[in-house]
Amino acid sequence: MSMADGTVTPGGIVTIGEILVEIMATEPGQGFREPIGLIGPFPSGATAIFIDQVGKLGFPCGIVSCVGEDDFATVNIERLARDGVDVSAIAIDPSYATGSAFVRYRPNGDRDFVYNIRHSASGQTQLTEAAQALLRRSRHLHIMGSSLASPRIIEETKAAIALIKAQGGSISFDPNIRKEMLGAPGMREALTYMLSICDIFLPSGQELTLLTEAKSEGGAVAEILGLGVSAIVIKLGAEGAVYHDGREHRRQPAFAVTEIDPTGAGDCFGATFVTCRLQGRSVSECLRYAAASGALAVTRKGPMEGTASFAELDAFILSQRRGLVPGAPPLPPSGADILAELAPARAAGQPFGITSVCSANPFVIEAALLQAKEDGTTALIEATCNQVNQYGGYTGMTAADFRDYVYGIAQSVGFPQARIILGGDHLGPNPWKSLPAEAAMAEAEIMVESFLRAGFLKIHLDCSMGCAGEPVALADAVVAERAARLASVAERVAAQVGTKPYYIIGTEVPTPGGALEAIPETEVTDPEAPLATYAVHKQVFSERGLGRMLDRVVALVVQPGVEHGNESVTRYVSDAARDLTGALAHLPGLIFEAHATDYQTADALSDLVRDGFPILKVGPSLTFALREALYGLDEIAAVIAPEIDPAVESLAGAMEQLMMLKPEYWRAHYHGNPAQLRILRHYSYSDRIRYYWPEPEAVTAVARLFARLDGVTIPEPLISQYLPRFYDRVAAGTLPATARGLAVESVRDVLRVYAAACRPAN
Repeated sequence: MSMADGTVTPGGIVTIGEILVEIMATEPGQGFREPIGLIGPFPSGATAIFIDQVGKLGFPCGIVSCVGEDDFATVNIERLARDGVDVSAIAIDPSYATGSAFVRYRPNGDRDFVYNIRHSASGQTQLTEAAQALLRRSRHLHIMGSSLASPRIIEETKAAIALIKAQGGSISFDPNIRKEMLGAPGMREALTYMLSICDIFLPSGQELTLLTEAKSEGGAVAEILGLGVSAIVIKLGAEGAVYHDGREHRRQPAFAVTEIDPTGAGDCFGATFVTCRLQGRSVSECLRYAAASGALAVTRKGPMEGTASFAELDAFILSQRRGLVPGAPPLPPSGADILAELAPARAAGQPFGITSVCSANPFVIEAALLQAKEDGTTALIEATCNQVNQYGGYTGMTAADFRDYVYGIAQSVGFPQARIILGGDHLGPNPWKSLPAEAAMAEAEIMVESFLRAGFLKIHLDCSMGCAGEPVALADAVVAERAARLASVAERVAAQVGTKPYYIIGTEVPTPGGALEAIPETEVTDPEAPLATYAVHKQVFSERGLGRMLDRVVALVVQPGVEHGNESVTRYVSDAARDLTGALAHLPGLIFEAHATDYQTADALSDLVRDGFPILKVGPSLTFALREALYGLDEIAAVIAPEIDPAVESLAGAMEQLMMLKPEYWRAHYHGNPAQLRILRHYSYSDRIRYYWPEPEAVTAVARLFARLDGVTIPEPLISQYLPRFYDRVAAGTLPATARGLAVESVRDVLRVYAAACRPAN
């Protein structure tokens, strides 16, 4: 007995069971009792279809099985290896033929099967040394009831379960029982055992009650959960699916498609659900992808022909947005995969955008989460390399600290973590650019790893700035080599933690934090520049074995002609960027990202989304709006609460004192006489004051302001005087006149403009 070649990256999901070919009758009818036309062979087998789908999703995986030394084996092994499955544990036994299944459809859609599994090579499957090695490097085992065709296979499967469980892994179980197999010796006992030890149970329809005493859905669910099963997903075909876990009951509608061949749909559904579950996705996202996978599977003839990648599922979901079963609501994109939908949506003439909130300010983050909660959208929150890194950055937070900080605010406002995308901006050597390049890149590698381990999924690789002894701006080839080095780290860590990051590349950016000076004229990026940037990154990434990662490069950073200085804003003009946006026709699947879109008008933001810049990054204009509200509240406190502490220093006074004591955040950016500098420190569009809000003195000053106004309903005339944009809402009773609420509302006013620009046109 020899082993198949084709070992790939050590797997995360493994399955054990049959590999066979399927041969299909070309005409419907009853069984195989007369000569009929046939087509095939198609690669098949429930476990093989399952694991092929996992491989297509890019998740590490492998299969333990046995095939004959024949063409049917070759058809399967080549297909599985091509789709990313580790085939090293497929034994080849020349004494037996590879399994087969003949299938014929009845006029009513039912199917008749004639199998050769138990007495085929699949019946000889055992835990060889290669199989045990594969199991040892896996963390999840999937079991198909259809594979338990003999006492020998049952015992081998139990041994595999013991090995996975011993190393802390998990088990999923799909009964997948054909009526022809129910009478097999030991089958019912084996199925009952598998149910008792699994973590995820994936029955189809009436299989839910096949192994329970209870015969109602509710009773069976309670009985199965009582066994220790953590999740039950009932596959209902055209009626969708139902999820239970003891805390949550969720129904997933089916996608409306024209069915061509249903074989393998349940296997694809289960594989996609399990993969998404192991990636840590939300229940709703797991179900949505699984439903899309099952729906796509039935649209293609052949059991394994309908397996699909995440990119194919994303495109399918986008195309079906308004094509769910009648009465079902349109599907909003979910999780970080929304980033992969932006380019296809624009190509389909249905552009939409996403607001990228680039701030660590707690009021800003709270406002962003409340806005996303109201809109039912995903919240994208980004941190820069200077803001957050392994040494704390200027916020004092590591990537894990920032994640926990954002999640803590999300919990306080009731926003689900699963709808938060964390982004790392300008990840590269910039914080250490005073060091030699090798030392700076070593620090950047540590930083990138920390961001990936903390769950950040939008990763901007920025190696464009020179290090000690180098030019300020580097050649594209050098930038790409360094970006590939960081990408290798990111991909390695992502594989370890089971996440799927999306990448932004490009060099048309100023120093993190904004332009150093007012810019008299902002030049739009030459359209040839992004083409050259992508070409060199593609070449370098491919040479370093990162070709598959290119599918998750979603955007290039360019300059569309938008910028803000200290006292002026260059606003977006669509016509001026026409040549640049035309370059996207030569970059299929990609969009552009502007480094910032602060202070743009509503029309300009909508134009940016339409023209191919759908990630609307915003930061300073949010803290600018917050400062406006805080200073207005400070004026109000001086009017209505002076008796609390007549000698208390104003908030503006406290901030002035702090900025003069620690001038490092503004000195290189502001120029003029003392009066001009004071105005810039507090009121500049660059909003350098935002770097001071986390300082203890500023935190204390803001807390003191809120304490002075605690429990106070601010009179409407004072709202009109000092915060006039809120007056109509306060007067109408739609906005409570409380200090903290008004501060958050000021930020939300800016975010509402962005949210409106991001909505798809009806």
